[in-house]
Amino acid sequence: MRSFSTPPIAFTVANIDEGTGVLQKVIVAQAGKVKSYFEEIDAETLSQIVRLGNEKENGVKARFGHPNMCSSAFGTYIGRFKNFRLDGVQVTGDLHLDPVCKTAPGGNLYNYILTMAKNNPDMFGASMAFIPAEPAIGEGEYPLTRIQELLATDLVDDPAATDSLFARDSFSYQATQFLNENPAVAYFIARKPESIVEFMLKYYSNNDIMKKEIFSRLKNLFNPAPTGVDESTVQNFNQALEQLETEYKGQISVLEADHQKQITDNQQQLAAYEEQAAQFQQQLSGLNDQITSLQDQLKASPTIVDASDPQVKIGHTEETYGKQLLKEMPSHLKDKLKKT
Repeated sequence: MRSFSTPPIAFTVANIDEGTGVLQKVIVAQAGKVKSYFEEIDAETLSQIVRLGNEKENGVKARFGHPNMCSSAFGTYIGRFKNFRLDGVQVTGDLHLDPVCKTAPGGNLYNYILTMAKNNPDMFGASMAFIPAEPAIGEGEYPLTRIQELLATDLVDDPAATDSLFARDSFSYQATQFLNENPAVAYFIARKPESIVEFMLKYYSNNDIMKKEIFSRLKNLFNPAPTGVDESTVQNFNQALEQLETEYKGQISVLEADHQKQITDNQQQLAAYEEQAAQFQQQLSGLNDQITSLQDQLKASPTIVDASDPQVKIGHTEETYGKQLLKEMPSHLKDKLKKT
């Protein structure tokens, strides 16, 4: 995954403890436009840096310079940044130098950094390396930077002043620096200026960095208008192209709004279904309780009366009662009843 780095900020430190190698409240990030990758750091970006930095229990690693395609990060480890905190439009952290950097392949970086921090803080600075998340759309010129993961906070030797933090990230500065460091390229362009135009057109035609509409404008800028086509015609064409781009963005916004509304409607409908399902589940639970009660009643055994039980007495019927009465009656009464 592609990683980015914030522009370097001139080194500032609130306190230096040489005994422990802790440099307190070093500025590691600041709000503002990042022209090097056409985004902007806002308050939310700074909050993400503080949160992600403090989530790493052991701290965010610090290196002596950014690694790139031509140099490795091995041997550049100098310590860890800890205790990230928001300070207005800046984020600060405490740099804990590791004693291991006293014996780094590049020399005693431990003492070098402490000496530079005390005597020449304007000659180096801090820059954060991170994996970007999907940027947010704000009201400004650039999208707003969002961060997925912090990789490191590195010390670099090309800081920008805090008040003009991104001046060194302008195209003019970077192009000038590149040509100064590569005079052969500058001489070649001076001899064949059309080569840079051809290169840029080929470069942007082979990748998707630039939108097709803007690429067309780039070709119109580099290629002169055909004979017989006046400047007003070209201007009208560019205006029509810009109008199409505006309408295209408007259509995208409408589609995004409709899509979001559909998502909201589906979420509300799903919530209603979930509520209805909960009611059905409650009714089903009540029916199960009733079924269980009826099953318990059916399982109950009837009471059987044992006639031989001396405790159970069954009354005589009328006929047996009369016979028993005659049997118990005295003889003279039986004779008297017979005569009558």
